[in-house]
Amino acid sequence: MNFRLLQTLATAACAIAAIYLLSILVTGGYGVNFAGVRFDANKLWPAIVAMLGFALLRVVFRHGSIEGALRSNPGFMVFSIALIVFLANGRTISGGDSVPAKNLPLSILLHGNFYLDQLVTPGQKKIPYYLRECGGHYVSDYPVGAALMALPFYVPSVVCGVSPSSRVFAELEKVSAATIVALSALLLYLAAARVTANWMAMLLTFVYAFATTSLSVSSQALWQHGPAQLALAAAIYCLVRARDDPRWAGYAGLPLGFEVITRPADALIAAPLGLYVLIYYRREIWTFITAAIPPLLFQLWYSAIYFGSPLRIQFLTEPTSVGSQTVVPSGLWTTSLANGLAVAMLSPGRGLLFYSPIFILSLAGLVLAWRKNRDVLLRYLGVGAILTILLIAKWHKTSGGESFGPRLLADLTPIMAFALFPLADSIRNRRALAVVFAMLGAWSVTANASGAFISYRGWNQWALNDADQRLWLWGDNPVVDPFRSTFDATRIALGHRATSRDSPDLLDGGLVVLNTPPHYAAPRARVHISIRAINTGKAVWLGGRAADERGMVSLGWGWRRDGKVVGDEEARSALHLDVFPGGSMDLDASTFAPDAPGHYELEISLAAEDRNHTPQPIGGPLTVTVTVGPSETSGSAPISSQIR
Repeated sequence: MNFRLLQTLATAACAIAAIYLLSILVTGGYGVNFAGVRFDANKLWPAIVAMLGFALLRVVFRHGSIEGALRSNPGFMVFSIALIVFLANGRTISGGDSVPAKNLPLSILLHGNFYLDQLVTPGQKKIPYYLRECGGHYVSDYPVGAALMALPFYVPSVVCGVSPSSRVFAELEKVSAATIVALSALLLYLAAARVTANWMAMLLTFVYAFATTSLSVSSQALWQHGPAQLALAAAIYCLVRARDDPRWAGYAGLPLGFEVITRPADALIAAPLGLYVLIYYRREIWTFITAAIPPLLFQLWYSAIYFGSPLRIQFLTEPTSVGSQTVVPSGLWTTSLANGLAVAMLSPGRGLLFYSPIFILSLAGLVLAWRKNRDVLLRYLGVGAILTILLIAKWHKTSGGESFGPRLLADLTPIMAFALFPLADSIRNRRALAVVFAMLGAWSVTANASGAFISYRGWNQWALNDADQRLWLWGDNPVVDPFRSTFDATRIALGHRATSRDSPDLLDGGLVVLNTPPHYAAPRARVHISIRAINTGKAVWLGGRAADERGMVSLGWGWRRDGKVVGDEEARSALHLDVFPGGSMDLDASTFAPDAPGHYELEISLAAEDRNHTPQPIGGPLTVTVTVGPSETSGSAPISSQIR
């Protein structure tokens, strides 16, 4: 085989892909007509994947084999493969927390400030939870470290005058997040390669990149976690290099300082590492402190300018609204430690060891570090991990909100993956342990690939209304549901079962209220009613996976007064799974009470989308009567709710 020719062709293809990528960045996307066919060039990720793919082929052809390429260019291989996989789903999986980070680079580059006024329209009643009004402007209520790290990715497009409304900037959120996490994988590999065999360094880096929230969360959008992971991986690399050159211990102060301003809770990780430097590299402690000062000074300046107080921190210092509730600082840490630890570590909805059970072996590695003559750095990393887990366990919202898996513990993934290296000899010499490692790793990769490549939004919208119970459903969670949906689809196809898509005449159902419904509500107060929908018909109710939504069954609700619709049109929430005849699903109707006092009816009903995408009722509606008044102690006797 002529590898030289193949190498030349791969080099040319890589260069073409790079030029194509650059052209999109500097133009914001364009379209050309060729032979009567229009070609649109407006997506970054295919160009990046193509460029890296051809670059990888060039390295392989140069060395004649994948094994040779891995030996000669391991860092490049790790970074490129990780980035290709992170981008492979072709979409950004973001959340409200990431909105400020993806918009701040534009504010900084275009206007020279950190204001996010463009995210609020004049007269808007409800300000998004991720913003805070200060000094007549709107700013991010979250730290801005993630935006600072993403800034270089936005520069080419801004400098070349690409319109802020261009889809390129929407893609840059995903590209920057994926690249940041891929760089953290590279640094973790370089650190691990200095303390263990190369095969083990590759293995634990694979675990870090693809068997954790690095794949399912951090690389998918500009959450705080990805930049924090990169900073921590850089600190670990510096501290490992310090074993040969103590000066590197001082350099670790810079990434650790940046980690803290990016994710303040990570001070619990940085503090033990600072103590480690003080004890084992005392001569470098002043370099360490000096290196940590620039990011900390930036944070003081930012807080003073944009919040009026240099000591303002992310956590609340005064009562404020979180969603629909007013939360005081003491209310942020109300979860019992036992329940919080169970949810954060074990629950099928959010548990770290459910989504990445490979970390069971990481815990063993952290324990082994405390044996005589074992790795001292790993001990201090383990202390930081334990403190962080305890903190998250006490947090009032251990579920982490609208996200996938154990997002709140994503910052620990560099530590947990690095902690696998003490097991290298045992994995090589004990077949049983190697098999266990492979099985746990396979589940971890499958679980997190599910989060990256399969939508879990429907489950979140359903489960988080009653998180205390639904986070513990072993047969209904983001990992199991894709398999369950596939199994249900197979049952329907092989059994030629009638469905809400093809047999709407066979549909029937009933609704039962599970909680005590409110009989009284203040204006604009949230009204929440738990419902059990029972399929009493002869056709399967199709959930949100129904093709083009035809046949999709959903729960709808809306306010009525004197038989007339009040306020906005009816809200609807689709079932996240199919329901077979005789089966049931628990659902939630959650809305805000009307503004004006009076007697209202909240009408709740099931419906299936017909071919015209119009909801057609299933069974009869359920009605809850609610009195809306100015206050609960207004003097008028409350009217009991009626259900029919």
